[in-house]
Amino acid sequence: MVYGSLWLQGMLLLTLSAIVPGSIRVVVNSHSQDALSSLGLFLTALGLGGIWPCVPTFGADQFDDTDALEKEQKKLYYNWYYFAVNGGFFFASTVLVWVQDNHGWGLGFGIPTVVSAVGIAGFLACMKLYRYQKPGGSALTRTCQVVVAATRKVNVDVPTDSSLLYEMP
Repeated sequence: MVYGSLWLQGMLLLTLSAIVPGSIRVVVNSHSQDALSSLGLFLTALGLGGIWPCVPTFGADQFDDTDALEKEQKKLYYNWYYFAVNGGFFFASTVLVWVQDNHGWGLGFGIPTVVSAVGIAGFLACMKLYRYQKPGGSALTRTCQVVVAATRKVNVDVPTDSSLLYEMP
């Protein structure tokens, strides 16, 4: 949740850096405007870097893999999640660019800021409904176990029949 807050703060700073200098008639120090927009970009990047790896895994935790219906819903979740992500990139690289060119950078940054605020508010409003999976052991231990197992089995031939491969139920 901290990263979502950083992301939103970064978007707010970017929006302010685009709106404020054009709306006041006082000479604005270009260094302070550059610092404000750079801080906004930094906070946005930091927030997105924290959110992007967490959203798909947190969403996947909402489904029970032992239930066949929820397993299918998990597949739908991933399909819609990646559709929304790619749709958002398409929207940002086409429509928002047009808005920034024709209606100003303030509105161009303001639209994603408002959408981000609505998304975070929706997330917070539904927090009591989420399933929380308790971490099982150390992530570092499991990562090291995978590296050791992969190193030991580097020369093992993979069977051509995929039914001979081990899969967890």
